[in-house]
Amino acid sequence: MTAQHHPFPALREQGFTLVEMVVVIVLLAILSVTAYLRWPSGLEEAAAAREFKRAVRYAQHKAMTRQFTTSAVAWGITLHADSSYSVERLGGSEQAEAAYVGRCLNSDDPPPCEMPLSGGSVYFNGLGEPLDGAGTPLATTLVFTIGAGSEAQTVTVHPQTGYVE
Repeated sequence: MTAQHHPFPALREQGFTLVEMVVVIVLLAILSVTAYLRWPSGLEEAAAAREFKRAVRYAQHKAMTRQFTTSAVAWGITLHADSSYSVERLGGSEQAEAAYVGRCLNSDDPPPCEMPLSGGSVYFNGLGEPLDGAGTPLATTLVFTIGAGSEAQTVTVHPQTGYVE
């Protein structure tokens, strides 16, 4: 008896079996779930906190480079009800560049903002000392909260020195 040969031997050896395909799909699913569970959280809030610190320091710099020591010409950050902020003079008589007026954190979209921002307003005199909305020196530390829940970040402005952390 002679063995019959397949008419197309090369086609018989190409491709993957169904079992091999299922094993690869299962392994990819396990890797995806593991990566998802270990993915760091809170990155958006951390970036928003860095952006807000930069804006507060910008307002402080603006006040210090104008060399005014009276509270009437202080520059600072004003928070709005829609979670946006603006860099402006105390009393709103003058605003900074358009990029710092009615700005939402982590977004160029107009308000209302997606990232919650709370804490109040802070201004700086020509020495970089923080002032409240009435123009008097801050008596206590001012804390801004960015985001909500366990992912929330804080930005702190210290009294007397105006140090932002």
